[in-house]
Amino acid sequence: MKERLISLAWAAPWMLFLGFPLAYAMELPSSTQRASIIGLCVLLALANSATWLANPLPARNSFTRPLILSHGALALTTLGYLVYAIRVGVPYAFMLTSFFLVAWVFQAPSRYVIAGIVPIVAIAGVFAYAEGEPLWAGCYLALVGIFVGMARWRMERSTRERLRRQDAIQRAKAAERARMSTDLHDILGHSLMGITMISELAGRLLDEGHNEEAREQIRSVTAQSNEALADVRRIVAATRALSPSEELQEARSLLEVARIDAEITNDGEPASRPRSAAAAHVIREGVTNALLHARPSLVRIHLSQDSVSVWNDGYSAAYAASTAGSGSGLVGLSELVGDEGTLTWGASGHTWTISLTFPSMPLGEEEPSSNMVNQRKE
Repeated sequence: MKERLISLAWAAPWMLFLGFPLAYAMELPSSTQRASIIGLCVLLALANSATWLANPLPARNSFTRPLILSHGALALTTLGYLVYAIRVGVPYAFMLTSFFLVAWVFQAPSRYVIAGIVPIVAIAGVFAYAEGEPLWAGCYLALVGIFVGMARWRMERSTRERLRRQDAIQRAKAAERARMSTDLHDILGHSLMGITMISELAGRLLDEGHNEEAREQIRSVTAQSNEALADVRRIVAATRALSPSEELQEARSLLEVARIDAEITNDGEPASRPRSAAAAHVIREGVTNALLHARPSLVRIHLSQDSVSVWNDGYSAAYAASTAGSGSGLVGLSELVGDEGTLTWGASGHTWTISLTFPSMPLGEEEPSSNMVNQRKE
């Protein structure tokens, strides 16, 4: 329903043009003509609204039943209005063909847009000629068509970019799953084969009464099992390790697509790998929460060697509650951070902040880094 209401909002500005025939109708001496013009304007407004409600943006690539029926009704209503408006002398009646033109350019399948514009403009030209209007008056429809066509092109380009980004993310995830699957297969396959062989040997030794040798083999099984478990944990940990710089880039891209201002400051990354991964997770969680559970106009991210914070405006407790899911992102993040630092989050008025502060490291373990990037996205 939200998409349909947004689509309807595109039709609202053009409804203002109905004010001209309605004002003219008020001056007609005949009550019949006055009622007829008002009635046709109401029908035209209803048909136009129904067209946008039935065909929410973005446009589909094929003709659908709602598209055919709604555009057919709008075309018939527009023709009916034009014929009667010419009869009673309503000025600039041809301009209301812009309703049909705008709806067609926005909603028709791309390959049929130009083919549909031609008859619409031809009909408008015929009625403009019948009204005695000069040819240059048709420039209005040309400007409308160009403006709406550019708007649709920009929307479709944005959609294509978003789809390409999503496809790239999915491909990266699939490649990571394949790599992890290969690593697990290699490690566990080798380890389990060795465990199986040693277990069979221990069984034979027990059958032959060599208990001490059997116990030695069982200890070998335990050691090899622990080694395999450590290898698996290492692979999982490496998979979960994130880069703060990469997360800042991803956050910048997401906020740009969402048309949200971003102020990103990078004063250097934490020196140790666990702290660096924790900082990256905080950036990801903070930006995700801002996009999903608030209506922000600005997001600020600050990263340094000893802290990271994500701040956003547009917070509302009611909206955050309505968008809350069954996940436990912040709780899971707190468990992931563990003893590496102090994680805090919370609201202050209409803003929300999540921050992670690391304790000072021993002098010998510090790894100085200085790289500042200040950027504001409009």
